[in-house]
Amino acid sequence: MCRKQTDIFSLKDNRIVEDLLNVIFKLKNSKGYGGGQTSIPAFTATLSKDLTPPVNQIIIFDSVKTNIGGHYSSSTGVFTSPRNGLYMISATMRSTASKHLHCELWVNEAMKEKIFGTNLSTGTVNAVLQLKTGDKVFIRKDHRSGEGIIGRDWSMFSGYFIA
Repeated sequence: MCRKQTDIFSLKDNRIVEDLLNVIFKLKNSKGYGGGQTSIPAFTATLSKDLTPPVNQIIIFDSVKTNIGGHYSSSTGVFTSPRNGLYMISATMRSTASKHLHCELWVNEAMKEKIFGTNLSTGTVNAVLQLKTGDKVFIRKDHRSGEGIIGRDWSMFSGYFIA
């Protein structure tokens, strides 16, 4: 009986390894692996300084850590989807002391998720989004005024192509 269980687990492990190797092979052969225009789009940017943004303003994460494909703009704070597909988008915002912080994740003209933090805490959003080529993704301050965001790399915006 122990022999059969071992054989089943070995067979299952071999299938998993084979599946992973097939995925790697497909990525390499589709030129989706590595640099260049066909690479997998991904970005991470942080806020370098504390900020008290005006209401309804896009938050510009000015310190770019990763920007594969160059689809995130540190001058506008907007990620532009280079192709159709599923994307993982994340943001973490840290509020200033004794203050609330309300921000939102937007795609084009539609608010998708809300982010909230208070008194030095962080609010985080993680969303899998179906995007089309040219869609604009950004974090925006909501309609409440006088709220502050801690920068110094405590607040960030990130995303990558899944499939």
